[in-house]
Order: sequence, then structure tokens, then C-alpha cells
Amino acid sequence: MATLKVIEDVLRREAMPMTRYKIRQALGNRIAQPLLDEGLHYLADHEMVYDEGPGGKVLWIRTSDATRARLRGA
Repeated sequence: MATLKVIEDVLRREAMPMTRYKIRQALGNRIAQPLLDEGLHYLADHEMVYDEGPGGKVLWIRTSDATRARLRGA
């Protein structure tokens, strides 16, 4: 859980799409790449981040259910 929280903090603080490399740099390389990948996968599965995958960008998107429904056109 602590890993997910630090990833969330970085993405919220930066408030812009970031590569995995930039996320690791912002964390002082304290999180190994496999652990970061696993954390981002979990966050993407729970619709907290938009993740383009390795080589792509990650963006924090956690929003209210009402906003998500509006974005999906429901």
C-alpha cells in the first residue's frame, strides 16, 4: 500500500503525464521497475491512472463516479 501511495503522490504533485522513468526519478529511484510496473497495473485496473504501458505516459485520473459516467457518456 505504501508503494501505491507514493506513486499517487508523485502523479498528483506533477499533475501532468509522466513516463515510468520520470516517476522513478521523482521517487529518487527508491522503487524497483518491476514494483512500479505492478503498482501502475493495479492503479490502472482500478481506474485511478491512465497508463499507456512501457514507453508510454501515465496520468492520474481518479475522479468521482459521476464524472467518470459523464466522460463515458452514460
